[in-house]
Amino acid sequence: MPHQKSLKHILAELPHPFRVPDAPDVVVKGISIDSRAVQPGQLFVAMTGGTADGHNYIQKAIDNGAVAVVGEKDMAGISVPYIRLENTRQALTWMAGAFHDWPGRKLTVIGVTGTDGKTTTTNLLYQILLAADIKAGMISTVNAVIGGEVLDTGFHVTTPDAHDVQRYLAKMVEAGLTHVVLETTSHGWAQHRVDACEFDIGVVTNITHEHMNEHGNYENYRAAKARLFSSLEWTLPKPQGSPRLGVINRDDPKSFDFLNDFIKVNKLNYGLSEGADMRAIDISYSQSGIHFTARSRDFEVDVKSKLVGAYNVSNCLAALTAAVYGLGVKPEVAVQGIASLDGIPGRMERIDVGQNFTAIVDFAHTPNALKSALEAARDLTPTPSPEGGGERARVICVFGSAGLRDKEKRRMM
Repeated sequence: MPHQKSLKHILAELPHPFRVPDAPDVVVKGISIDSRAVQPGQLFVAMTGGTADGHNYIQKAIDNGAVAVVGEKDMAGISVPYIRLENTRQALTWMAGAFHDWPGRKLTVIGVTGTDGKTTTTNLLYQILLAADIKAGMISTVNAVIGGEVLDTGFHVTTPDAHDVQRYLAKMVEAGLTHVVLETTSHGWAQHRVDACEFDIGVVTNITHEHMNEHGNYENYRAAKARLFSSLEWTLPKPQGSPRLGVINRDDPKSFDFLNDFIKVNKLNYGLSEGADMRAIDISYSQSGIHFTARSRDFEVDVKSKLVGAYNVSNCLAALTAAVYGLGVKPEVAVQGIASLDGIPGRMERIDVGQNFTAIVDFAHTPNALKSALEAARDLTPTPSPEGGGERARVICVFGSAGLRDKEKRRMM
């Protein structure tokens, strides 16, 4: 039977200040934020912000079968129950969580954020969990993986909308999964899309220049990402235990000191520098990938990955730290998971059609990511021997910078 729940129960379960104790007892069969996509029996949530105001499309939603509407403006003459809340964008995540019976409370939830490397680190963690025989799902900006099902999550640049995230989590609970790795963006945090996910572990890759058009300045952008770590404080205790661990990058000077002071739960750091809790030593780079030794206070383990570039050493360390210290995965099992990841479409992806040079496609859309991609490419070009002479191979780069977004970064790139 398709999932349904009374609007009265949904709104009674919301946290303060969104809770509505005396809402109408209307049966809701789903939640929609797009009037054009409303199905009969659904709740329509009208939001402001962006390019359109959802309150202008309430009648269209009702015509399509909405049985109730939640908005944040005083409205009159609406033919179905209308409930006004302070901030519908923020309330949406809690309404979706309540509608789906709080799936985040039934799963161990690992959140990954950062400017560059989020998708790779999310995939590394997912592969580690599979290697450890843990029933895990994954939600990234590329797709949602639920058991054998792979679902496209949309624009490939940001976290899915709040009601979609909760729907994916509910599907995971239904499929018998116990863990989920969830890639979260600054947009996702700023727009409260993942507030009801009940995170147990937070991982950050780095925080560099990006999305200044959305956040105004670096401090606001960093604060949006830091909400992953403050959310660890409000996660409710779970029957399966709640690790409450923050994992941060010691080599990222802009974010490390801030997050190290900011995080109030257990925390560990990783990096190439001396003093990192999880450190990479004896690193070597080749056409076939990276190879290094990961060393912590408790163990030393050999790590091989098919990924290329120094930044992927950091991504592997981040995933290893979260898995071993947050989830109790054995280090030797975690490195099997890392080795099993062949690569990710559009992330230093090799294109081989028989040409006599190496062609690589990368989703580098920030100054730091482009610099890292160029450094990784340079590492792949052999240095001529003194006896042999000759010049070092060239690295040729062609890049674009998307319009309508952060224009400051173009010159930096």
